[in-house]
This record gives sequence, C-alpha cells and structure tokens, in this order.
Amino acid sequence: MESTEIISKIQNAVKMLPPQKLEIALDFLEDLKISDEAETEALLNEPGFLEEYRQAKVDIQSGNTVSWKDIRRDV
Repeated sequence: MESTEIISKIQNAVKMLPPQKLEIALDFLEDLKISDEAETEALLNEPGFLEEYRQAKVDIQSGNTVSWKDIRRDV
C-alpha cells in the first residue's frame, strides 16, 4: 500500500472517531513518533505480531475479553 493511500485511510478513520477515541489515537500516534525505531521494528518483525494484534482488536470489538478483576493479583 502506498504512503498516500495509508495517510488517506488514517485521515478517514480519524474523521469517524468520537472525541474520547481521538485522544487515545493521538496518544498512540505520539508514542509511535517518539518510540525507539528499533523497538517498533522488533515488534513488527516478531513472528505473528500483526496477526495477533488484529485478532485482539476483533476480540475487543466483539466483547471477547476478560475483566481485569478476574485476573488481578492481590498485592
């Protein structure tokens, strides 16, 4: 996918976000901007990372999650 197409898709997605999610998206993008390139590359090169990330998004959207209360440890 070309950079211009990616930018266009990002812009279209951003236009559809409610304000609360816009803040989250901005935080994520700012983290990407300042993160160590080596860290980002390591994640992207991790076998299966992108597939797992995409599946996690599907799971979250469908409600297939576990409450933090069910997995917390009393410390």
